[in-house]
Amino acid sequence: MTLKVTESESVQKTLAQLAEVYRQLDQSSLPQLAQIYHPQVVFIDPVGQHDGIAALEGYFRQLLKSVNDCRFDIQQTLISGDEATLVWRMAYSHPSLKKGETLYLDGISHLKLAEGQVIYQRDYYDLGAMLYEHVPLLGRAVKALKARLKA
Repeated sequence: MTLKVTESESVQKTLAQLAEVYRQLDQSSLPQLAQIYHPQVVFIDPVGQHDGIAALEGYFRQLLKSVNDCRFDIQQTLISGDEATLVWRMAYSHPSLKKGETLYLDGISHLKLAEGQVIYQRDYYDLGAMLYEHVPLLGRAVKALKARLKA
């Protein structure tokens, strides 16, 4: 589902390229990042902030070394001028989490575009649900804490 407020063709094109790269993210996708992301991109997620395309590529390279699989299903796109919000679900597997089975994580990305490229991206997701809850001892503690907060 896409809600269009105002948009340019370059925003649509960039978002389509981004969706295609993230659909099956792996080491072979990394060279395509420089086509989508601005050289001075600021990328922020719960892990940290990465400034510039080289830092972003390095971050993804490191993350992708350890996963078996990582892909995103962009479920909704909201566009307003040169900004967009993406609602997504990530499917991933890591050999150390849940015996390598496929796990799912929902998240949202806020993007700003300039010169036909993403110059700012901030990802919002639950890092505990992504990692901590799947680590045996830590997972039990995180789940217990969440249960106490619900009560």
